[in-house]
Amino acid sequence: MSPGKTWTLAFRKALVDEALHRTPTSGFAELEKRHDLRPGTLFDWVGELGPTPPPAPFSALHFWIGNTELNAEQFGKYFDHADSYWTQEAEDIESASNNVTGCGFCQDIDSKFLYDEDLMLVIHESSSMPVQELVQMSTLGSDESLAAIVAACAQRGITQANAMFVYADPTEQIAQKDKLYNGLAYIGLF
Repeated sequence: MSPGKTWTLAFRKALVDEALHRTPTSGFAELEKRHDLRPGTLFDWVGELGPTPPPAPFSALHFWIGNTELNAEQFGKYFDHADSYWTQEAEDIESASNNVTGCGFCQDIDSKFLYDEDLMLVIHESSSMPVQELVQMSTLGSDESLAAIVAACAQRGITQANAMFVYADPTEQIAQKDKLYNGLAYIGLF
């Protein structure tokens, strides 16, 4: 940037908008050169004035907890997908009038695409245990969250449970919070 030159907030916002939505072929460097900015300045402005990035996976976890009469194999089928799913093109999946995943979880959260298996934890025990013990089997990172989950379960009358699944995509919207998912209650995002 030229010595002594300052840029208005309106100009900086307009340049960030251009950088994010109409980036020239040579990228940010071209915009910086055009406006006599020091290299790297536009990256700083985008970080300061650009959109807030979505929450990262594992930064918050969706929990479903409860008791199920299903055995482990039956319980697990809820997360399976149709054999034909991976042979379909994304455009065909998106334009399909019905859910083609073959996955009960995906249908319940109204997702046309299969969930990310790397973000899913499924636990099924043969007998019930205190909710706190079950939740401690997850990748939960704080005692405060553990206490909040146990309290949310207690409010729903769930003190013992034999099954839980956790989805680590905090951007996933759970529209129907009061329904049962594979027989389990949605506890919330923690």
